[in-house]
Amino acid sequence: MEDKTTLTPKEMFGKLVQIGVVVADLEKTTCALTEIFGIGPFHIVDWPPEGRGDLERFYHGQPADFTARMAFTDLGPIELELIQPVSGQSIWADFLRDNGGGIHHIRFNVNELEPVQEYLAGQEILSAQHGSGIRPGTMWMNFDSMKKVGFIVEVMKVVPGTSGRTPRIVDGEVIG
Repeated sequence: MEDKTTLTPKEMFGKLVQIGVVVADLEKTTCALTEIFGIGPFHIVDWPPEGRGDLERFYHGQPADFTARMAFTDLGPIELELIQPVSGQSIWADFLRDNGGGIHHIRFNVNELEPVQEYLAGQEILSAQHGSGIRPGTMWMNFDSMKKVGFIVEVMKVVPGTSGRTPRIVDGEVIG
């Protein structure tokens, strides 16, 4: 087993997998990206997914009840995530209110969250929001790195043996 305390930043943040964009209107944005740029197809997820009563959601360290609609598509090796905040307090709603939308985060997949969280705390970068992922067994954290780098850094603890990509949900079942 690898010693998590000796991971370098390059090892922790070596697998960039996603760019996240906060939008005011998910349908309008996906249609424009498809019609103008040929980007897509998108798969849309209401978050949290229906039937997932086991999901955890935290906003600035406190349990929270926020929802969003999300659209995902692949751009080569990078996944594009569009996020439309729907209800509740979230960093997505804060970003939309304060910035009118735009590039919100980049995401890295990791095997363990704790070493990344400890390392970033040492850099004075704390978790602003976190929760359970769409795929059972995953967990994501959005770190408030705005002042240091100009955007949020997200990390996702992935399930071993999966691609780490956002799965589709069909009839309430996680696919992929």
